[in-house]
Amino acid sequence: MTQPQRLLAVAYGGGHIAMLLPVLDELRRRRPQLQLQLLALTTARRAALEAGWQPLGYESLMHLLQPDEREIALALGRELQAGNSHPDIPESETLAYLGINAWSLQCQLGQREAARLLEQRGRQGFFPLQFMQRVLRALRPDLVLATNSPRSEHAALEAARLDAIPGVAVLDLFAQPGDPFAARSARPTRVCVLADAVRDNLLAAGWEPERIVVTGNPAFDALQQPRALEQARRLRLDWAQRWGRDPGQLVLLATQPEPRAHPASPWPAGDALPLAMEAAARAWVRQHPRASLVVRHHPNHWHRAPRAEDTAQVRFSVTTQEPVEGLVLAADAVVVQSTTVGLQAAVAGRPVLSLQCSPGALWGLDYAALGVARGVPTLDDLPQALDQTLADPPPPTRWARRQAAAPAVAEQVEQLLDRRAHARPSAASAASD
Repeated sequence: MTQPQRLLAVAYGGGHIAMLLPVLDELRRRRPQLQLQLLALTTARRAALEAGWQPLGYESLMHLLQPDEREIALALGRELQAGNSHPDIPESETLAYLGINAWSLQCQLGQREAARLLEQRGRQGFFPLQFMQRVLRALRPDLVLATNSPRSEHAALEAARLDAIPGVAVLDLFAQPGDPFAARSARPTRVCVLADAVRDNLLAAGWEPERIVVTGNPAFDALQQPRALEQARRLRLDWAQRWGRDPGQLVLLATQPEPRAHPASPWPAGDALPLAMEAAARAWVRQHPRASLVVRHHPNHWHRAPRAEDTAQVRFSVTTQEPVEGLVLAADAVVVQSTTVGLQAAVAGRPVLSLQCSPGALWGLDYAALGVARGVPTLDDLPQALDQTLADPPPPTRWARRQAAAPAVAEQVEQLLDRRAHARPSAASAASD
């Protein structure tokens, strides 16, 4: 009797889990018999639970370690815990995630070299390949679905490749020269990309054409759903009811911490630029009585930002309490550094302003150079750029898109599952060999 096929999806939080959830919903609709398991990493756990999934986590996979390995992993997790907690992640999951990753690093590099790498790069040095091989051999998926995120997602796709299991990666952004994902020589069976320009970037990096499919980004499908349009409508209505005034020209500020400094930028790694952007945007809106501002910091870091009380002109968005899609649709302009929200806004046809002094932009993710946004050279230039953009809104960019991506990604998954099913001998024939 034919066994149901299994799929393992692996995703970090923010835009990464947002890419996979619509695809999983589409697959569940198309193939009810397909066994779907989701390994939701760090802040993805909350998003998965809210979407109705019962996700796996590192804590639930701790049994794959031997007792002595678990003891070592938990001790390593406790050593790394300081500064690595988050209100959306249970302490036990944090310990398991940090500990198993550090243990896996010791298995790969040895204790001394692993400690040196952790000292230099912290969590960014994780690549739990050995552990992901154990996970795949325990769960026995017929396909692994992930995104372009590094660390655990990369390790899951590589473990699948080594075990001859098809892997599908969904790429969120542009795969520009120097992009770590584009530079991978060990590649998944399929990569689903945003647009033709992204496919061309991968081809230029040496990727085989048959691996690349233009599907769009499923995380942006929510922009087309009625609930996002209703959220945008309710935002303006609730604002008017609470404060007795329409928000008028609404600006969305969406930030992320800078992962590393750049020699051409005055801004360091961390939260300095996002917080300065918030201060500048608040100062701008105070000079424009008919305008309003929504401040939204990155889902993994919003809790670190000082939160002033909401006013008739400024509202602080708690990322765990409302989706970003309605905010994007309600906005008349969106200000970013290099967060995915900027591309999301361009897909929705909203004007985007991007800070070109951002280290992230200078390291290669310059939305202005990519045609996604209007470039703002320095933070001092932001007020004038906002004035000009709101007074004369530009037309939608070439990145604006109306087709849903999740069905296109699901189709690629189905093709690979069907190919694997046809290549596998039936139980009856296997028994007769």
